[in-house]
Amino acid sequence: MTWPGPIELGRGVVVPAGTAAPVPWHGASRLRVDDDVVAEPGTTVDALHRAWATRSPVVVELAVDPAAIRQPVDHAVEPWVAGAEFEPWLDRLHFLVWANNYDVRSGQPVWWWARKAAAHGAVEADQADVILPDGTPAWIDGGPRSALLTTGAAVVHTDTVDAGQLDPIPPPVAPGIELDPEQRSAVGHDAGPARVVAPAGSGKTRVLTERLRHLIADRGYETAGLLAVAYNKEAQREMAARTRQGGARIQTLNAWGYQLVTRILGRRPEVVEERAARAIVEGLVPRPVRRVNTDPFARYLEGLSLIRLGLRPPQQVEDSFGDVPGLAAAFGPYRAELAQRRIIDFDEQIYLAVERLLADGALRRQLQSEHRHLLVDEFQDLTPAHVLLIRLLSCPAYDVYAVGDDDQTIYSHVGADPRFLVDFDRYFPGASHHALAVNYRCPAVVTRAAAKLLVYNEVRVAKDIRPGREVSTAGDGLELRPHPLAAGAATVVKVVEGWLAGGHRPEEMAVLTRVQSLLLGPHLALRS
Repeated sequence: MTWPGPIELGRGVVVPAGTAAPVPWHGASRLRVDDDVVAEPGTTVDALHRAWATRSPVVVELAVDPAAIRQPVDHAVEPWVAGAEFEPWLDRLHFLVWANNYDVRSGQPVWWWARKAAAHGAVEADQADVILPDGTPAWIDGGPRSALLTTGAAVVHTDTVDAGQLDPIPPPVAPGIELDPEQRSAVGHDAGPARVVAPAGSGKTRVLTERLRHLIADRGYETAGLLAVAYNKEAQREMAARTRQGGARIQTLNAWGYQLVTRILGRRPEVVEERAARAIVEGLVPRPVRRVNTDPFARYLEGLSLIRLGLRPPQQVEDSFGDVPGLAAAFGPYRAELAQRRIIDFDEQIYLAVERLLADGALRRQLQSEHRHLLVDEFQDLTPAHVLLIRLLSCPAYDVYAVGDDDQTIYSHVGADPRFLVDFDRYFPGASHHALAVNYRCPAVVTRAAAKLLVYNEVRVAKDIRPGREVSTAGDGLELRPHPLAAGAATVVKVVEGWLAGGHRPEEMAVLTRVQSLLLGPHLALRS
């Protein structure tokens, strides 16, 4: 075999404890993996991940039996205790020790990926790692999956070898449809996790779907390890319509959770509606005092959602709500009753999947191989449970392409937090950042007004938002009408009457309010 391989690949070595590094790595950083590291792996894993992500050669001094880090770990912890930041450290340690490092523990260098490729028909070689079945010399790359490596020979990524294939990474190809410079940069992102901040009207769905098409059609990604996650069914249909070819996997969050639960349970559980969930809750909590125009059990259902999707401790949720006595005590029995009846509700699709992935390390590692590259829509509206699910399955490489707008979080009542997008690097280390800046949807006056208003958000990514060149520049696209609090409905009526007088049809109009209760006044006023 030829070693140390092209410098662009950034390979390191694994050596026995107390052994000097081979000559090509005399200046490389040295990291020791011993019993103390296995017990507290965080610092070493972070250093290994940085070296792997940046292709910086490293010497790993292995002072433990490899079996100590090879076996998947079962984590007997409630998801609400784990939280969105939970790290399966040993999953990552095992991967990073071997992903892009030669094994020289026996005195002779071994590139295990060449051995694996040989099992699929390649032949280990001197002029590269292997000779492919068609006679092409090739390197088997264990670093982040890149389209830009220039090694003088073909490159096959280890993802491809794991999938039982030997197809080389195709030559670089620019994204294939008309895109503006920011969109093109985001779609053409090379390797590793990425955050794409996409304000309203900036082409978010176009970028996400073109990225998916680009990975499959232009860069040869195996669909078995690639998943696009849409926030709802409408977005899923739109992405599927735009990506008809290539066999892309596109699922909503709940459909993804349901598929995982189905595999975990070995059956397709019935997903019950709110009425069935309410009936179970009624038998588990003290009978609440009924009040006029209130639903006494709705708050319990909200609390169950906040525990499971927001990953909040049950007692903390009960205490913060103040009007749900017995909620914490009912949480376990409620889930037990679901299991006994062999049913699940909507939130259980996510919570049960997370719970089992934590508890079953072998299952987690098996499913991780099917989620090597995730594309995720509306990232700002993910709850802690969603983020934990994504992190458990995208681990150990955390190759997640997240698109969203931190100024548009609307599901905070169940724990969604724009900080997951703002602090993206904290959850997906080494991420690249892309920003879409042009609003192609709204008149220029609306875009500029929105940009001024949004700077008052306290938790956000600082961003440039500007109107597209082809949008309306007329000044009548936005009108502000201040009014006393009690005159809101009357003001709406005057505006609507003005539109009607100007020739607009009622079906062209919409009245929006911040909360549903504010619609009552305009609704009554417009009926009269």
